[in-house]
Amino acid sequence: MDTKLRKISTHGITKFLAFIIVVLALAALVVQIQYAEYINGNVESLIVDRYIDSEEFYYGEVTNGLYRVAKAIEEGRGEETVKLKYNPNFMYFATDGEKSFGNTSRQDRAYFEQYDEAFFYLENGIWKAGENVKLDIQSEPYYEPISNADIAYLAFTDKFINEKQIAWEESRAVLKPLVTRIAVSGILALMLIIYLIWATGRKSKNRELHLSRIDNVYSDILMVSFIPIIYAWVLVVSDFSFIRSIVSDGIGAMQAFSMVLLGGATAIASTLCGIVLLSLARKVKAGKLLKHSLIFVVLAKIYDFFKSLFDGRRFTGNSLTGSLFKRQWVFIVGSATMVFLTFMFLLVPPLFSIPPILEIMMIYWYVKGNNKTFVDINKGFDDSMGEQMKAERMKIALVTNVSHDLKTPLTSMISYVDLLSKEEDLSPVAKDYVQILSDKTTRLKNIVADLFDLAKSTSGDISMEMETLDIKKLIEQTLGDMEDEVEKAGIPIKTNLPSDPVMIYSDGKKLYRVFQNVLDNALKYSLEGSRIYLELEEDGGDVVATVKNTASYEMNFTEEEILQRFSRGDKARSSEGSGLGLSIAESFTRVCGGKFKIVVDGDLFKVKISFPLSRL
Repeated sequence: MDTKLRKISTHGITKFLAFIIVVLALAALVVQIQYAEYINGNVESLIVDRYIDSEEFYYGEVTNGLYRVAKAIEEGRGEETVKLKYNPNFMYFATDGEKSFGNTSRQDRAYFEQYDEAFFYLENGIWKAGENVKLDIQSEPYYEPISNADIAYLAFTDKFINEKQIAWEESRAVLKPLVTRIAVSGILALMLIIYLIWATGRKSKNRELHLSRIDNVYSDILMVSFIPIIYAWVLVVSDFSFIRSIVSDGIGAMQAFSMVLLGGATAIASTLCGIVLLSLARKVKAGKLLKHSLIFVVLAKIYDFFKSLFDGRRFTGNSLTGSLFKRQWVFIVGSATMVFLTFMFLLVPPLFSIPPILEIMMIYWYVKGNNKTFVDINKGFDDSMGEQMKAERMKIALVTNVSHDLKTPLTSMISYVDLLSKEEDLSPVAKDYVQILSDKTTRLKNIVADLFDLAKSTSGDISMEMETLDIKKLIEQTLGDMEDEVEKAGIPIKTNLPSDPVMIYSDGKKLYRVFQNVLDNALKYSLEGSRIYLELEEDGGDVVATVKNTASYEMNFTEEEILQRFSRGDKARSSEGSGLGLSIAESFTRVCGGKFKIVVDGDLFKVKISFPLSRL
């Protein structure tokens, strides 16, 4: 039942019919009010039973009569003949002590007092009412000045009061059904307006709010549209005000025509106002009344513009640091402006508080925007570092896996090549091929081993045997083991080592590999006929081993580039070496707790390896 009733109440036809009834009810309401004016109906007759007790009698007859008599007394001083300018609806007698005038031959107070409920008199300069008069006239200043010697009596006859009472009751008889109709029209219109406000935007199919095209108009423009509609309606009403007339048993054609036009104008105005009102009601339901106003939109855009200068949105095309720098300048200029305005507004106290309030807003926007920028910078830095670490781990994992997977087939290849080399019935050409295969597989084995070692050292997944050792002795051992390579290269190595042991804390096997790679690199790329110099010296709390040689090629690279993996200083060389020697040496030095540095000075290539001295 509730669902069915809801469908009916929210159906489009139901709402349309209700809207039409509202328009007709309001038009009928205005027409009936206009009709009441045309018949000169007095609404007070519905409330007050007797005409003599009404404000209509008091303000329409009594005050007018008292004023006219008092004025006639004042104007008649010194005149031979005194009388009112036109015949009044009352009997009166007045005298200023010298001259007397009135519209009846009776001049005694008792005669006037017989009309006890409509009797008024002037004594001692004050108008007063008879004992049975229910109207209070003490506070009314009826034409001054009045002398204390002035005396006046005024009374409304029973005939006059009875005639007025009859007209009063006739007015009541006409107005009662008219007021009832007006009340019914007003109540019906009000109830249906409340219903329409509730039902607008709702449909019987679902409970969602549905907006119309007119709802796209800004709220304040809709509100302002009431003014011309109501103003035009008021003009129409005022144009028909001259047609008012008093009729007893009907109205004329002119009055009827004016009521038709007024009803039509009211219907049109009600329709337009109703459309606007229901649109505003839908906006209220949707929570868009203020937000969808033109003033709000403009102020919000202005507010957002200044806010964007501080939170960074205005500088989205710049880097985070660039945006931060520009916002700092905006804040400095804005703060300076607010300080200037503060001093300027000292002369205008009501405006003095505006700059400090704006300054607080700018500080809040600036701090909040900076905090967000710092968070974004840190996030970008962390993401970048994370991506780099992830890429590095992937490369290390790839190199490690590939190196590990290459070891098994490479070992088999070396074994088979070794077996082939031992065959006695091979031709000389075949033996040369076998020798080449042996050299290449051995080189490949060394490259794979270097890759594997480099990957392990870079990732930190390498076993270390740290101990206190004599680096001088380690260098001498390395030179001794490399005597054959030194002799084959024809490049002598000149050493300058201290006589005493130099103790450090490191991994001897890994450090041996470091010096081996550095010296092997020097032997390969030194200028023919030159020398290699190896020095070991103490520098503060460190011991520094320096290997220097003169290159046999132009060194057009930086210190950082030569440490890149698979990088060769002499790019013209196509044999020997993998380009990993120095990279491995640098990585091993680092994991052993030392520092590895390359210095390029013209044709001089210098490697410095430093470790803290051990105090044990």
